[in-house]
Amino acid sequence: MKWVLPKTYENPTYPLKKVADMESDTVTNYQVAIIGAGPAGLTAALDLANRGISSVVFSKENTVSIGSRALCFSKKSLEVINRIAPKAVEKMLAKGVTWNLGKVFYQEDEVYKFNLLPEDGHKIPAFINLQQYYFEEYLVDEIANQPLIDLRWQSAAHFVSQDEDKVTLEIETELGNYNIEAEYLLACGGVRSKTRETMNIPFEGELFEENFLIADVTMENDFPTERWFWFDPPFNKGYSALLHKEPDGVYRIDLQLGIDGVDKDKELDPERIKGRLRRMLGDDCKFELEWTSIYNFRCMRIKNMVHDRVIFAGDSAHQVSPFGARGANGSIQDIDNLAWKLAYVLQGKAPKSLLDSYQEERSPAADENIYHSSNATDFISPKSEISTLFRNQLLSLAKDHVFAQKMVNSGRLSHAFKYLNSTLTSSEKEEWNCKLQNGYPLNDVALKHNGETSYLLDALSDDFNLVLYGDVLVDVSKITAHFPVNVISISEGNTNKGLVDSNGYFKKRYDATPGSWYLIRPDHYIANRGRTLDYEAINMGICKATQATSAIEKSNITDANPAYAKDDMYKALIEAHEGLSKEESDALNANLVLLLMDTVQGKEKWNTILNTANNTTLSNKEITV
Repeated sequence: MKWVLPKTYENPTYPLKKVADMESDTVTNYQVAIIGAGPAGLTAALDLANRGISSVVFSKENTVSIGSRALCFSKKSLEVINRIAPKAVEKMLAKGVTWNLGKVFYQEDEVYKFNLLPEDGHKIPAFINLQQYYFEEYLVDEIANQPLIDLRWQSAAHFVSQDEDKVTLEIETELGNYNIEAEYLLACGGVRSKTRETMNIPFEGELFEENFLIADVTMENDFPTERWFWFDPPFNKGYSALLHKEPDGVYRIDLQLGIDGVDKDKELDPERIKGRLRRMLGDDCKFELEWTSIYNFRCMRIKNMVHDRVIFAGDSAHQVSPFGARGANGSIQDIDNLAWKLAYVLQGKAPKSLLDSYQEERSPAADENIYHSSNATDFISPKSEISTLFRNQLLSLAKDHVFAQKMVNSGRLSHAFKYLNSTLTSSEKEEWNCKLQNGYPLNDVALKHNGETSYLLDALSDDFNLVLYGDVLVDVSKITAHFPVNVISISEGNTNKGLVDSNGYFKKRYDATPGSWYLIRPDHYIANRGRTLDYEAINMGICKATQATSAIEKSNITDANPAYAKDDMYKALIEAHEGLSKEESDALNANLVLLLMDTVQGKEKWNTILNTANNTTLSNKEITV
C-alpha cells in the first residue's frame, strides 16, 4: 500500500544509546518497565516520575508517530498532561487548533450545531486538534529533563516471564541483546502488542469492514475552527464525510468509501484522492496532499487488563473506531487512573489489591468507549433499509427538534468516564443541587489568587486534595497521616487574599455553602463530599479510595446526568427490526405508534405530534443501503 507522508512536519530521529545493561554480567532490576512510547507509554512515564517512581521505556522505533494519526485531544486528556507536564501542555495549546463548536449536515443542509464547553471559567478547552507526532514530541522533550525516566529508542522489548516478585524482559537492539527485570511491566505497545501475543491474551469484539479514507491536506481556506460532519453529502453520495482544521494550515478530511469493491491501492492513488477532494472543495480550491491513509477498524478489548505484574493500557488493551476521538484519549485516561495506584503500591502506601481497581474502573470505561464507537458506526453506515430510513428521518427531525439532535450520532466525543459504581467511591449521604456527584471528574473553575486569575486545576496536587469552601479552620492532624493530603481553602468573593471564588463559579458548579468539603483523588476525581467538616467521613473516604479498609463494597451511585440516554432505546428499536420482512417491519411500526398513542394525554397533543410528523421533510424517498 502506498502512503503519502507529511510535508509540513519533519520527524526527529532519536539514536540508539549504548547502555550499561548491554555489557553487564548481572540483570538490572527496575521499578517499572514500559513497552511503547506512544501517548500511553510516555504519559505513564511522566506521571510515575512526578510521583517519585522511576521507569525504563522501550520503543522499537527511532522517532515519534509517522503521520498525524490521533488528532483530537480532549479536555480531560489535556488536564492530565497539565498535571504531569505543564510546559508540554502549554506547547500543545499554543500549537493546537482549539475548538468547542461543531456542525452536523444532512445532504446539503445544516441540521444543527453544538457547543461542547458552553460555560466559562475553564483553563483547558473542550478539544484541541493536534497531530499525534507533536503530542508525542512535546512529551519526549519533557522526558529528556526527567532523571527518573530512561527512554530507550530502537529497542524492541519482549516479555519473557513473570513470577511473584518480578517481570523479565529481553531487549533486542542492533548493538546487542540483553535482559532486564522490573517489579511491574506496563504493556503500552499498541494494537499489535507483542506482549499480549506472547501471553496468548485474545482480543474480543467486532471487526467493521467499512473503509474510510483519511486525507490531510494543506490549503488556504476560510473554514472556521469547527468540527463539520456530513451525512449523505452531494460530494460523497450515500456515505459520510468529516472536516477538521489542524495546525500548519492542514485540514483533516475523512471520507467514507463503503465496504464492497474497495481497492485500497487504487483509492490511495494521489490523483484519485484529488478528484474526490475537488468534488468536496470545488475546482477553484488549491490544496496539496499532506498525508493519506485508508483504514477500517475493530471495536475490541481484552477481558482482563491486569495480569499479576503485567498491566495493559491503551490500544494494547482495547481498540475503538476513530469516531468520537476515544482511542488516544481513552489511553491517557487509563494511565491517569493507573499511575497513582501503582505508585502507592510501590511506595508501600496501599495494598497490591489497589491495582485490581484499575481493572474495575477502566474495564467499564473501555466497554463504554466500544459501545459508543459501535453505535456511531452503525448510525453513520446503517446496514439495512429500515435502519437507513430511521437514520434519515431522525436527521430530518433534528433540524427543528432538540430531542432528535441529541440522538444523531456522528461520533460521541470523548469525555471523562465516571467512576460511579466503584469500590473506591464513597456513597452519597446528602442532597446536592448541581451536576456533580461522587465518582465524577473534577470540574475546573476560574478563581482569583491574591487578586490574579487562577484555576482550581492548578491548585491541586498529585496526591489527595481536600477542597474547603468558606472560612473553615482545619486541624490537619485529624486527617490520616498515611497519605499526603493537600488542603485547599476557597473563600467567597469578599477578599483578595488566598483563593477566592470571585465569579461564584465554584459555588454554582459544586453547590457549595460555607463549610462544604470535597475530597479529590490523586487523579482528580471526587471521592467523597459533605456539607459540614467531618473528619471521620474524610478519613473513611481516603481509606476507601485506597482500599485501606475492609469496607470495599461498590458505591452503586445512579448517574443523575446520563449522557445520550436515548441511545439504548434507538439501538433496541433498530434491533427489533432485524430479520423482519418489510411487511413485518410495517406492522411493528404500526403497533409502536398505536401503543405510544395510548401514552399521550389528550387529542390536542396527539394532533400536534401527528402534524409535526406529517410536515417533516421526507428528504430521502428512495432509500439506498
